Amino acid sequence: MDAGAAARIVAAMEAHVGDAAVALQGCTAIANLASSCDTRCMQLMNAGVGKRIVAAMEAHVGDADVALNGCSAIGKLASSTYVSGQLVRAGADKRIVAAMEAHVGDADVAEEGCTAIANLAAGGSDGRREQLMDAGAAARIVAAMEAHVRYPDVVTQGCAAIA
Repeated sequence: MDAGAAARIVAAMEAHVGDAAVALQGCTAIANLASSCDTRCMQLMNAGVGKRIVAAMEAHVGDADVALNGCSAIGKLASSTYVSGQLVRAGADKRIVAAMEAHVGDADVAEEGCTAIANLAAGGSDGRREQLMDAGAAARIVAAMEAHVRYPDVVTQGCAAIA
C-alpha cells in the first residue's frame, strides 16, 4: 500500500463527512485496499478507516451507494478476525443493520450487508455474534432473504451470516 494512502483517505472522509460522493469513494477505496491481506487490513484500521466508514454510513444512511460500499469495505476488512473485533467496537454492526433496514429493497446492499455480518461474526469468541444479533442483524438477514428470495447470492450470504 502506498505510504500515506490510508491516512489521506481518512483525512478526506473526515474533512468532508457531509459529502456523499467523498463517503462513497472513500468506502470504495478502502474496500479495494482491504481485499489484499490481513496486514493491509490492520494498517488500514490503524489509520482510522473503521471510524470513518461508520461515520460515513451514519451521515449518509439514505444513500444506497454509500451503504453498499460501506458494507463492502466492512466485509472485506472483517475477513481478519482481529480487525472484525475492532469494527464491532467502532459500531460497524449498527451501521450495517441500519443500511440493510434503509435499503431493504436493494439486493446488492442486502448481499454485502449479509457478507459483512458473516465476516464480523466469524471466528469471534468474544461475544461479537451476540452483539450483532442484539443490534438487529438476525431480523435484517431474515428480511433480506425474504425480500430477495430469487437472488441466490443474497440467500447464500444470508445463510452464511446465520451459520
